[in-house]
Amino acid sequence: MSQEKSYNQMRQEFQEVFYTKLFPVLESWEVIRKKMFYQAIILTIAGIIASVLLLLIVILQPSNNLAIKKLTGYLCVVLFLFSASIGIVVKKTFENKLKKNIKKDVCKCFGELKWKNNFYNAKNLFYIANLVEKYTDSRFDDVFYGQYKGVNYEIIEAELIRRNVRGKCDQTLFTGCIVKLDMNKRFNGNTVIYPETLMHKSPFKELRYTELEDCVFEKRFDVFTDDEVEARYLITPSFMERLSNLKTAFSAIKIYCSFYDKELLIGLYTEKDLFSIGSLRKPANDPKQFFTLFEQILSIIKLIDYFKLNQKIGL
Repeated sequence: MSQEKSYNQMRQEFQEVFYTKLFPVLESWEVIRKKMFYQAIILTIAGIIASVLLLLIVILQPSNNLAIKKLTGYLCVVLFLFSASIGIVVKKTFENKLKKNIKKDVCKCFGELKWKNNFYNAKNLFYIANLVEKYTDSRFDDVFYGQYKGVNYEIIEAELIRRNVRGKCDQTLFTGCIVKLDMNKRFNGNTVIYPETLMHKSPFKELRYTELEDCVFEKRFDVFTDDEVEARYLITPSFMERLSNLKTAFSAIKIYCSFYDKELLIGLYTEKDLFSIGSLRKPANDPKQFFTLFEQILSIIKLIDYFKLNQKIGL
């Protein structure tokens, strides 16, 4: 009951903060939202019209100069793509400004929580821990640092990309949310859980495939480790069940997991824009988007209780 009360206290405090502190402030942001919304519409329409006019010039111009036609055609495509992305750029600009003004009050509802945007200083950790194959580029959106019941946690919204050369397409290795939780013990080896791979082929040279007894889990995930004894100790039937439930609870397309050093890393691969507020299409003080943000953060905090990380016991 104490856990339930703790969650309810956070929820009640957030509702109180929203209606007493945030709601009045957000009314002034409604003027800014409308202005940026109409600006985005006007710029998008103007850009599309200009790209269509350029296309007509390419088609109708009497010039036989193929170089000029190609250049005009490229400009047409670039202008059209730019016009199509204006709404996304303006929305993100508005959202970042809004978050900067409200995040202090939001973080108070979760106790020791800090909220940063577009930066994470340990960006190499994810491939060092073999949570994800080695990437060459990383983009970060919302990043949270907090503590709950004495357990440090981080929530990182990330996109990890492998840049290819020789004309090949870039490969998105991961997009979604990575949760980093401090464990109550240090691991001897490195154990990772991946979505089922082709022929159980390990993505990492130093880790080998380990077969587990749970047939249902084996059909959905593969385990790779450099310490088979420790892997079997860590990945118990209850842990398997919890991990499977997490994938469903977060509507994740894929889920990754790594036990490394003293940390448990969980990667929830999803194409959703998590922790999103500041929609240009809805009133700035619309409570639904803020309560959704709160529940997303709270669901991550619940993992500490879910995995019993504050207790000196195995998973």
